[in-house]
Order: sequence, then C-alpha cells, then structure tokens
Amino acid sequence: MLQRYRGAILVAGLVAIAAIGTVIATRVSGPKMDGAGMASYMPQGDAAVFYMDVGAVRSSGILDKLVGSTVAEEPEYKSFIEQTGFNYKRDLDRLMANSTAANSGATHYFLLEGRFDWDKLKGYAKRQGGSCEGDFCSVKGSTPGRVISFYPISKTLMALASSTNDKSAREISRRTPVKPPFDVPDKPVWLHVPGSILQKQSDLPAGTRLFTRALESAEGLLFTLGPQTDKFELALDVTCKTTEEAVVLKNQLEGITQLLQKLIAREKQTPNRNDLSGILTSGTFKRQSEHVLGSWPIEKAFVESLGR
Repeated sequence: MLQRYRGAILVAGLVAIAAIGTVIATRVSGPKMDGAGMASYMPQGDAAVFYMDVGAVRSSGILDKLVGSTVAEEPEYKSFIEQTGFNYKRDLDRLMANSTAANSGATHYFLLEGRFDWDKLKGYAKRQGGSCEGDFCSVKGSTPGRVISFYPISKTLMALASSTNDKSAREISRRTPVKPPFDVPDKPVWLHVPGSILQKQSDLPAGTRLFTRALESAEGLLFTLGPQTDKFELALDVTCKTTEEAVVLKNQLEGITQLLQKLIAREKQTPNRNDLSGILTSGTFKRQSEHVLGSWPIEKAFVESLGR
C-alpha cells in the first residue's frame, strides 16, 4: 500500500481503539488498586495491557451512553444478571486485561474489582455445565475449545482467564510488585501494546493489519483516554527505536492530517467537531527524542452520539 495512507489508518485506528476501550465495596489490602497496582497481579511478559477505571467512566456518563441500549438488551446478558446478580454497569469498579495475542490459542487474563455475589457466580458456572473446586470455577466458553476460569482473590477482586487451559486464572495472583516496562499513565482508560505484539498480528481485518504494519518497527504504543476541561482527549505515545524514525513518523502523521483536511474541503465540507471528521482532522503531533506524541480532542457531543 502507499506509504501516505498508512498514517490515515493510524488515526482512524486510534479513534476506534478509544471507542472500543470505552465500551469493554471495600478496597482490598495490598497494592493500591490503580493501574500499577492491578498490573502487579498479572503474569509477566510481552502482552497488550488494557486498563479502565470503570467507576470514573461511569461517573462521567460515558458508560451508559455507549452500552446502555445495546448490551443490556442482549438476552444472554439479561439471563446472566438474573442468575448471578452481577451488572457491570453498577457493580464493576476497575478492569485490567492482559493478552499475549489476538488469536484463538492465546490466554487472555482479566482482573476485575467490584462487588460480586460469589455463591451465585458459582451456581451459574455449575448450571452452565462447569465445575467448582472450592472457590475456583471453570466453565466452557462460547468459543469451541476455550474455557473460562475464575476465582476470588478477595471479596472484591476477581481473577478471570479465557484459555484452552481450565486452570489459567490461577496465574493471576498477588506478586511482589514489578515495575511494568512502560510508565503507567494516570488516566481512566489506557492501552499499552508492545512492538512484539504488533508484529504477530497476521489474522486481523485488512484495515487493522495496515494500521499495525505502519507501526511494526515501534518499541511500543501507549493510548490514553481521559477528560480535558469540557472535552475528552485521546492521546498517543509511540516509542520509536531511533530519533530518525520518530521524525519520519511525526511528519507522516502531520501530512496525513493535512491530507484529510484537503479532502474534506474538496467536497466543500467543513470538519464538524461533533463527528468523526472533526476528530480525524484535529490531531496535533510533536516529537520528544524517540517519542512521537499525538493528541485528539473529543467533544462530549460526539461520545453521546455513539449511544444513539
């Protein structure tokens, strides 16, 4: 593909990741349950890590706008609520997901903080054909060959895994805190993807493959989403291997943003800050040594429109 179009896919991918990320009671003793604290429970190694402070997202009104009229209407989800009493819109406070790859053979780890009725959850697993050994339960997943396993680390902290191994949730446990290979941001939603994961993605949709190929040489990507005055801000931090690569990437992103602006103007249109055209054309970029930093302001009106 032409080099100049890879940047366009990058920008579109950023917005898509933010939208997807926003969609997916006592504190326990031990590590603070922020992003860094939750990361200390996860298996170590190269993995994409996603974090959401669901409580903060809920308070902002985004959670209900995005999924209130979709997930809540699913029959399977309604049945799950009735049988377990767990409603993520009300009972989930924080979420961290850790995945080594995006294929059927990978193990996906989840750490959930919230309010759980453990007896009802165990009963639900058994009614679905699963089994429980003490507090540790496993049940077949909706994808053939995969098993969901879970157990309570504490009353308000659940370890959950999706894998071909019915004991994978055991790999999530309290460990001596280890500093992650990246600086954990103080944002309610973030996603870190190491370069090694990007290079493994061969079975993704065509548009996503092009997006990842444009960044295959990066050491890592960090996406964040958080409030900024009366708006939200989607931000990107790409760690390049050299300053030369960072210079090229920054110029590419700026060039593609200008190209999008010209294409919209050619159609005698004006970017609307309340829709995707306004977001895609509002990106600003700067370089700091080997890092390329991007920022896209997102109007609350755009977020609210996603739930309609």
